Amino acid sequence: MITVFNGKFFGLSGASSSGFVQIDRLLVHHISSFTPSGFVTFMALVMHVDNEGYCWPSIKRLCECTGLSETTVKSALHHLTTMKINDCRLLEVNPRTSPSGRTTSNGYKLFPDSMQHNDDAKVTSVKQEKKVLAKEDDPAYGLYSAFKQARWGIAFDSPVTDKEWKDVRFTIWQMHKAGVTKEDVHARTKVLLSKWKNEEMVTVRSLWKHWETYALPQPLINGLPKTIEEWFK
Repeated sequence: MITVFNGKFFGLSGASSSGFVQIDRLLVHHISSFTPSGFVTFMALVMHVDNEGYCWPSIKRLCECTGLSETTVKSALHHLTTMKINDCRLLEVNPRTSPSGRTTSNGYKLFPDSMQHNDDAKVTSVKQEKKVLAKEDDPAYGLYSAFKQARWGIAFDSPVTDKEWKDVRFTIWQMHKAGVTKEDVHARTKVLLSKWKNEEMVTVRSLWKHWETYALPQPLINGLPKTIEEWFK
């Protein structure tokens, strides 16, 4: 009843990779079995399905695609799992799991009784399939190396654990996007260390929070306006 094809589309603008979903006209005889929200949600699932009949859009994604509320989408999904067409179930819900085995969200099988699903195929977490850039290749990685060298005197090539990088990456990337250099990070970290008696207070987050205040090197402070009038000149 539903055919999925992944291939290329050729047109006047050239070729481009695309995916196509073909729906059999026989479905028209069963539309009345759906609730309005159930049919819209079903179509949204169809648009996400792969060649094996699996898909894993989040509830938020389904709400965005359908224009329905979260409550309505969840109700529609429940309705779809209870539906049958020609004695075959329409939808099966499978929990997705992280590499540690923790349940993250749901994945979905369309027509689980009528399709020849691959038993070895598993609906896995998006996080498992997403290619994560190695931290050593991350363009912002050097900024954290500079912070560590200034903060603890650790060499630039000192290894950084995955957990450590995960904890600081968001802030480090804010620095990177703002055009901060390794030299800037090193110099301003040293400034904070010289001003604050408690070294434990000097973290990546506190450095960025006080980047233009406490962490500002003295030569730059000297160049700032001294009076209100000078600020508005």
